[in-house]
Amino acid sequence: MSESKITRVSLIIIVLFIIGIILKLTKPILFPFLLALFISYAISPLLDWMLRLKFPKALAIVLILIFTFAILYLLGLLLYSSGKYFASELPKYSEKINSLITDFAGSLARLPVKVDIPSLVSQFNLEKVTNFLLSTLGSFLSFLTNMLLVFVFVIFILAGKDKLAGKIARAFAEERAAYVTRVLESINRQIQKYLAVKTFLSLLNGALVALILVIFGVDFALLLGFVTFILNFIPSFGSIVATIIPVVIAFFQFGNSLTPIWVLISIAVTDTIMGNFIDPKLMGQGLDLSPLLVIFSLIFWGWLWGIPGMVLAVPLLAVMKIIFENIPSLRFLAVLMSK
Repeated sequence: MSESKITRVSLIIIVLFIIGIILKLTKPILFPFLLALFISYAISPLLDWMLRLKFPKALAIVLILIFTFAILYLLGLLLYSSGKYFASELPKYSEKINSLITDFAGSLARLPVKVDIPSLVSQFNLEKVTNFLLSTLGSFLSFLTNMLLVFVFVIFILAGKDKLAGKIARAFAEERAAYVTRVLESINRQIQKYLAVKTFLSLLNGALVALILVIFGVDFALLLGFVTFILNFIPSFGSIVATIIPVVIAFFQFGNSLTPIWVLISIAVTDTIMGNFIDPKLMGQGLDLSPLLVIFSLIFWGWLWGIPGMVLAVPLLAVMKIIFENIPSLRFLAVLMSK
């Protein structure tokens, strides 16, 4: 019995290791496919609406894809220009940072425990941060200009979404086919609702934050709005980080004025209204993912696929939980993934 357990555990470890290698090697194909899958779910309501208006399906798909690509491409260009400006302006903040650190070091000097702040700060190289930001933005723009594979996947996913029920009916007995169809329809409906509504709410939140920053004259408003849009896919602490970053930028830009405080209050009020009123009204009952699992997922997919992996980490986790909830034999996994 002991040898059997050891063998089973060893096989699980080997299988997980092999899966990790496969995911690492297949990133050039698997990541565009997953992104295409999420995009297709997010734009499916628009396709359904156009079909109800008697648009030909092929024409509706083409129009939606052209619109989606145009939005993503223009957004990429705007973000790249904003990111370059941010990277060029970053060294100018070094004087304010050094001044703040000097004041902070003076306060720590009165403590019994000595902390060498200057040596710790010297390890923070702004030039390296700038180069990292530029390389990241460059790869992001390059990805947006080479999304052909993603949109090829989207075309085939949208074109074949109505054919699955017929294939299941031919593949299984009538009773089994009806059960499988119900489960898949439930899964598709919940995933589509989650991704479409979450994308819309994140986009709305990012736009409102960008508008607030523009009103108060904070630098990098568009870039920070996009960061808010991305971080809103991360439950709980994502919105906290999305609030802290603009306030810190406003503090370094305006110093000890009231502007950073007003920025903090405005963003906090916006997040409160979105989180307590609009989000529950549109999303219904939340997925309640475990924060520890979210952190682990971000670290794992970030290590595996870098920044693109971190972007897809939480939506992928949410989709897995939805699938587990709809399959009785796997429902215990959904419970374990909850808070």
